[in-house]
Amino acid sequence: MIKQPREYHQRLEQFRRTRLKTTEKTADLVARWCGSWSFLIIHLIGFILWLSFNLNFNFLTLIVSFEAILLMNVLLMAQNRQAKKDDLRDEADYQADKHAAKGIDEIKKNVQDIQSKLK
Repeated sequence: MIKQPREYHQRLEQFRRTRLKTTEKTADLVARWCGSWSFLIIHLIGFILWLSFNLNFNFLTLIVSFEAILLMNVLLMAQNRQAKKDDLRDEADYQADKHAAKGIDEIKKNVQDIQSKLK
């Protein structure tokens, strides 16, 4: 029987086990929090309060722009790390599919040999 290539599965497992840097952990936490309802609600409350107290709109624009720049960079860092993990997983899946196809071909050949012997 064909042995399954383990190289890609080992690389994926090694990637999972690697210790995350503090910046990577922070990027993942920020990305997770930015996609939450609490993030949205806190921002909506902040904007409503800002508008109700008639505070300076130019300063609000500056704050929102600065926050958008920081969040975009942090989210891109988290997305790049996730893309690397997805690429490794996809490669492992592809290798497993190739292995399964070879196994199926081998089984078909065995079935054909048995059929030819029975005739």
